[in-house]
Amino acid sequence: MTSSIPTANGELVSRVQQLRLDGQLGTDTGRRGGGGSWLPWLLCGLLAVSWVGVGVRYYRQPSATRTAEPADGAKPPGTPAPPTGGTPAAPAAAPGEIVLQLKGNLIPFLQIAVSPRDVAGELTAITFWEGKLVKRGDTLATLLDSQYANRFNTEKASVLSAEAQVAKAEAGEVAATVRVAKSKSSLAAAVARVTKAAAVQDRATKDFEQARQQRAGNAISAQEYQKFEADKLSADADTVVARADVETATREVEAVEAEMRTSKANVRAARAEATAAEARRDEAKRLLDNCVIIAPIDGTVLTKKADRGSLVSPAAFNVSASLCEIADLRMLEVEVDVPERQITRIRPGMECQVAADADPNRVYRGVVHRVMPIADDSKNVIKVRIRVFLPRNEEAGSFLKPKMSVVATVVNRQFSPNGADQTWD
Repeated sequence: MTSSIPTANGELVSRVQQLRLDGQLGTDTGRRGGGGSWLPWLLCGLLAVSWVGVGVRYYRQPSATRTAEPADGAKPPGTPAPPTGGTPAAPAAAPGEIVLQLKGNLIPFLQIAVSPRDVAGELTAITFWEGKLVKRGDTLATLLDSQYANRFNTEKASVLSAEAQVAKAEAGEVAATVRVAKSKSSLAAAVARVTKAAAVQDRATKDFEQARQQRAGNAISAQEYQKFEADKLSADADTVVARADVETATREVEAVEAEMRTSKANVRAARAEATAAEARRDEAKRLLDNCVIIAPIDGTVLTKKADRGSLVSPAAFNVSASLCEIADLRMLEVEVDVPERQITRIRPGMECQVAADADPNRVYRGVVHRVMPIADDSKNVIKVRIRVFLPRNEEAGSFLKPKMSVVATVVNRQFSPNGADQTWD
């Protein structure tokens, strides 16, 4: 009878075999001729390699990330507190450092839709096209103006008629003035006759009283007495007639003075009508002149919306109202959308570098001009306008054009004007 001595290796294998399920950790021992399984050793080796890798990565991390926080959740001394609101604050940029780099599109600072002013009609001539450079006051188009020309001629004739009425009224005022002077002269003569008649009446009355006394003393004859009495009666009658003439002359003066006031009112009315006629004539002339459409600014024609033979009317529906759009391409801006969480990093006056996608190597100087006063709640952005400065030797519109895609780089530096850049008027 033979006895076997248990070894440490055999005892470990025996315990592992007791813990495993048959057929899961190795093959049957009978097929190995009674030898032990190699799988536990392989698992132990893999576990050891994994712990070695974890240790290497741990010691390669910076010391700050390996600092454990206290169990009570308190931060180490000097640790900044996170901002409220749940959104981390953007770090402050150093002077000269890039603050933001945003995509945007070029838009003209000054763009005008040209249309007829207060007139409508058929276009008889067009003198512009897309891309044409125009000066303020240049003729762009003309409208059929027969209606407005007829109205102007009618109002011009009305002015001549009103001026004739003014002349007639003024002549009537002069005639009334003459009648007033004549009637006042007649009144003065009547007053003089009254004075004379009164004097004659007074003398005749005295003579008659004396004659009556003499007749009472038979100093004069009855015939002489009757003569003095007749003289007195005649003087009394003359006085009455003279006073009646004064009354008549007075009424005539009042009448011609009323006519004088009427004549002056007629003159004022005629002059007012003449002024109104002149205003209507001037308005008709303005409308006639507006049939020639001129460029309101210096700039470049961007779009052409009508052609010869088209009907244009600023006040009608379903009819073209504008002829074209003109913009000053010397003054271009970039409109960019800045996320609300980064808007505090932008301020007016910051220097910018603008490059078009068409040629990224062609960089233009710019400046943050204004932050728009309202946000876009659909995208949670705020629009910012950046002015672009063209070099003095570059013709406006030769490269940069409205609606081009550009990249605007905002630099943390105050913009300083450069003599090589074109200035904004």
